[in-house]
Amino acid sequence: MKVIPALDVSSRLVVKRVRGIPGTGLVVGDPMKVAREVLEEGYDSLHLVDLDAAAGTGDNSATLLKVLKLPFKWIQVGGGVRSLDRANLYLKSGASAIVFSTLPFTDPEKFDYITREIGKDKVLVSLDYANGRILTRGWTVSSISLDQAISKVGKMDVKGTVLTHVGTEGTEGGVDEGALIVAKGLRGLKEYAGGVSTMEHLLKIKSAGFDAVLLGMAFHDRKLRGVVDV
Repeated sequence: MKVIPALDVSSRLVVKRVRGIPGTGLVVGDPMKVAREVLEEGYDSLHLVDLDAAAGTGDNSATLLKVLKLPFKWIQVGGGVRSLDRANLYLKSGASAIVFSTLPFTDPEKFDYITREIGKDKVLVSLDYANGRILTRGWTVSSISLDQAISKVGKMDVKGTVLTHVGTEGTEGGVDEGALIVAKGLRGLKEYAGGVSTMEHLLKIKSAGFDAVLLGMAFHDRKLRGVVDV
């Protein structure tokens, strides 16, 4: 199972929020500096998110485009990608795949159109959830239940799925084992994020059949920095 550092960008800086709440957690620093550190630590993949675009409060695309020039083998980009133009901007600049978390649930027809245009192998759907319900628009709006979302995404012909437990995001509070079991119905590439801070957590995620885990707080505070594969 691959370990992928996650860089969340807000106001042109890498931050790590607790449960996605602005003003909480860490302000890590310059995205290019942090991304270069990720490379130096031996990681070849990156999860890159524009938090401001996701919430509709800003645009860090210029910053993300700079990071996309670095020699990673795989960079998945998300956060406010709700148009074909924005998806193509990132893909043509070096992104390997686009992560969609809002569009599949708020405008499925538009999502299907973008998927056809850019290719299903370049599409990841992120299931960001708390208290059993999907959260969209930068984790500000509650949507359908997690079970409904898993059933819906399980029928989609895309590259894969990111399962993000917002309830433990940035807390290092542990893995949602119940969701790991439910997620076995998903097909394609499967990634997990939220609450991960120990090798035991990583092994639980691996045993549930996930292909990758996204590390945020546990990378930045060095609890699991240097763990590249499990």
